[in-house]
Amino acid sequence: MIERRVYGTSNTRQLVEPGDLQRAMASAPPQDDPSFSWRDGQRGVAVVVSVIGDSHCQVAMLDGGRWHDLVTSGSDEQVWVSLAGVPGVVPRASVVPCRYGLDVLLAVTGAARFDGVRAAYDWRPAPAWVDDRRGYLLRDVAEVLWDAAGELWLRIAMDGPGADTGPAGLRHLARLRGLHHRAVAGGLGAALAGFPADWSDAVVRAARYFALHDLAALLLDAAAGGDRDEAYERLVEDGGTIRAALQRQVETAPGDFGVADVPRHAGTDLLHPWAGPDRDDLDTAGLGP
Repeated sequence: MIERRVYGTSNTRQLVEPGDLQRAMASAPPQDDPSFSWRDGQRGVAVVVSVIGDSHCQVAMLDGGRWHDLVTSGSDEQVWVSLAGVPGVVPRASVVPCRYGLDVLLAVTGAARFDGVRAAYDWRPAPAWVDDRRGYLLRDVAEVLWDAAGELWLRIAMDGPGADTGPAGLRHLARLRGLHHRAVAGGLGAALAGFPADWSDAVVRAARYFALHDLAALLLDAAAGGDRDEAYERLVEDGGTIRAALQRQVETAPGDFGVADVPRHAGTDLLHPWAGPDRDDLDTAGLGP
């Protein structure tokens, strides 16, 4: 059997016979973000088809404790979509015509079964920096961490160095967020001048951690008295450059941010507890307001 879930105003579940699947998919209002799923609990495998708009869908397969996307190209570009009523990020190559979702569900419930479906299509592991798209929270992990770093920066600013705790990568990001917050409000020179010297050094180390070497050089120049406001604005692009660097870093070193390796879980399980010693060389002195 196939389960249909509608995440719009009705938020309903319904079991669908394979013979009724095409009609059920065609009649589901796309604005309600319907999804169709098949699961084998004993084997721990599943196929989920999430409808995107009027004519496309995203097909995900759970196999070996990890989600894989059905893809039709080699593109690595990411796009924002709405799945299960929540906006999030998926590879553009995994947004496919709805006929793929229909064919996969008919095959997995028919003679081909799961093993046949796995062999018949191209599947790509879901990106390590994207949260579990089959859970209740669909968000780009980079966005989750961006918000968490902003909250950490506020705690440091309000409560002082004692609040400067957490995974090393998140703490580096909090320093860049704190700098960016002040630079947008009053300029880069004023932002650096308002921080203790060791904080400025920590921000430079944070830029180097994210391989933002041009930014690190610019910060050193600004700290020496150079007027670098316009250069900073061009380089950082309203925070976009930092966000892109965060995405790259969390993909290669998720443990630095407390992000669980696959299999990943949604919601508050995304981040590990922040316990134990911090594995970095960050200074804590002088990080207060």
